[in-house]
Amino acid sequence: MYDYISIHAYDYTKQIRSEVLEHYILNLGFTKVSHLRFINEINGEIVQIKGIPANPDGSYAFHSLESVEEINLIEIDLPRNVHGILEHSISQIAVLIAKEFSWMIDDDHGLN
Repeated sequence: MYDYISIHAYDYTKQIRSEVLEHYILNLGFTKVSHLRFINEINGEIVQIKGIPANPDGSYAFHSLESVEEINLIEIDLPRNVHGILEHSISQIAVLIAKEFSWMIDDDHGLN
């Protein structure tokens, strides 16, 4: 079971190019596993980041991200047993991403 952290523009209208996200996430030490999907092992747990095109209300549905050129939502999937150092590390990553793109971290999901 996973929970996630959502990072997005206030009203989902600001978009970023997929290659911009890719470059930034790779510089954070993540590995690209497919278009707009990245993973990294942090404190023994796999953490995944996805770039997603979302509707203005934040909802989305897609079969594949392969042809997506712009995104307006980033999700960081959280392992079930997130705590302590891992929680702090993931929080720092979320804050770095939000600051880089001048987006916000959604209060409805994620870490405490």
